[in-house]
Amino acid sequence: MEFKETDLPGIGKKFSIITAKGDKIAVVIHLTGKREIFYFEKEDFEDPVCDIVLNEEEASQLGSVLMGAYFKPEQEQIKEVLLHNLAIEWVKVTENSPLINKSIAESQIRKRTGVTVISIIRGDKSITNPLPEEVIYPGDILVLVGTREQIEHFMKEFNLNA
Repeated sequence: MEFKETDLPGIGKKFSIITAKGDKIAVVIHLTGKREIFYFEKEDFEDPVCDIVLNEEEASQLGSVLMGAYFKPEQEQIKEVLLHNLAIEWVKVTENSPLINKSIAESQIRKRTGVTVISIIRGDKSITNPLPEEVIYPGDILVLVGTREQIEHFMKEFNLNA
């Protein structure tokens, strides 16, 4: 999939999407709120096969349908059930936490709480998928994933507040 955004001075913005199958869809959002949708077949990106004009309310309704607000295929329902108890939490490490100046492995975070550290935000730097040897410092923001109960246990275990 390819996505492109283009400013249209005095008109609005154009968003173009080329699908995995090679078709092109362009959406023009006018400054007035009117939306135009154009569909192009892969052989001809110059002349649309069809176009649809929607007002803001209609576009919002269509967007909700496309996002799955009205109907979720079985696959999406299964994902929703699996993710129901999933929690992702951003936690700032305080000065009095026993995590300070210890590595993830040394603190045994996962073994003690079941929580996984998926990222550490340190100032303007983000350490994604940190290694077990990564040391935690005061002021670090830990991005954690686990169940709600595991996150709560982590907070108590390491003397932190969300």
